Amino acid sequence: MHPSLPSIIYDASPTALGISAVFGALFFYTLVKMFGFLARENQFVVEGRTVVITGGSEGMGKAVACQLAQKGANIVIVARTLQKLEEAIEAIKGSAANVNKQRFHYISADLTKPEECERIMTEVTEWNDGMPPDIVWCCAGYCTPGYFVETSVQTLKDQMDTVYWTAANTAHAILRKWLVPINPSHQRPLPRRHLIFTCSTLAFVPIAGYAPYSPAKAAMRALSDTLCQEIEVYNGSRASKERARATPADVKIHTVFPMGILSPGFDNEQQIKPALTKQLESADKPQTPKEVARIAIEAIERGEYLITTMFVGDVMKGAALGPSPRNSWFRDTCTGWLSNLLFLGVVPDLRKQAFNWGAKNGVPTSPSA
Repeated sequence: MHPSLPSIIYDASPTALGISAVFGALFFYTLVKMFGFLARENQFVVEGRTVVITGGSEGMGKAVACQLAQKGANIVIVARTLQKLEEAIEAIKGSAANVNKQRFHYISADLTKPEECERIMTEVTEWNDGMPPDIVWCCAGYCTPGYFVETSVQTLKDQMDTVYWTAANTAHAILRKWLVPINPSHQRPLPRRHLIFTCSTLAFVPIAGYAPYSPAKAAMRALSDTLCQEIEVYNGSRASKERARATPADVKIHTVFPMGILSPGFDNEQQIKPALTKQLESADKPQTPKEVARIAIEAIERGEYLITTMFVGDVMKGAALGPSPRNSWFRDTCTGWLSNLLFLGVVPDLRKQAFNWGAKNGVPTSPSA
């Protein structure tokens, strides 16, 4: 984010009482959870289940694969580069709870092509003894930062393909397998299936210098919210008297919104990122892939829908929740109040910093300006 956010927490004296009340409520809520009064059962049991992870050869995707393997899942990773896939699958096997009992597979594919996503799901279904995967986690994609005017139209299109369409194509392919009605004689109790998107807090609060990337992540968030509603039609079919048209299992949608993640992709991004952008997001302290994966998995185990991985991300989400389903009406309402108070100062400050940058440095002449 940027340096103004933490400072406003201390300097917003006109609203200090309201902020203190919200912080007090959040502290009380956290304390209650620590003592287990609001404990929930694990809603994301993966032992013995098959998980497909796109972008699973490095970064967050690889970390997710390793941690789910530790919990006993069968893992399929998807990426473009065979060498990275081969190296990653060995690391994932090394993390397994029982490498002799669990199964592991990798597939090289270009997820920007819908027919490739169809091929992946068909191949995994055959590999998985005729059953589609139980969980699909979309981690594919990379960021190409830059100012909108200084970025080529082709790069803008490439970012939409790499970020949004890889996730949309994957979701479309698996949902068309999951949501086919089955004959009542073949219906049997099946655990809930999970479709998980990996988005970004930039979908909540855009930052100057991410023009190629933020719109694609915002589109992903909109797709997630839409599917979160549409999926209930199919889940509801299982409660219908017309069981002949019921789908085989409930499906739940989740979306993870990390901030900076220390990875090869992040290192490449830093080399071309505008200096103003680095200044604006200086409050964003990048997390390790393992940390982000752990926090995300724990949140899914609690049944959460929109998942952030640090406090600044919580505040950004609170400012942009809108009509999205809440994880907790109490916590999200309190966070929303706090966020709206803070962003009374944050939004003008973002624009002021951009203006001052232009006044000092002039018109940018390249993506690294």
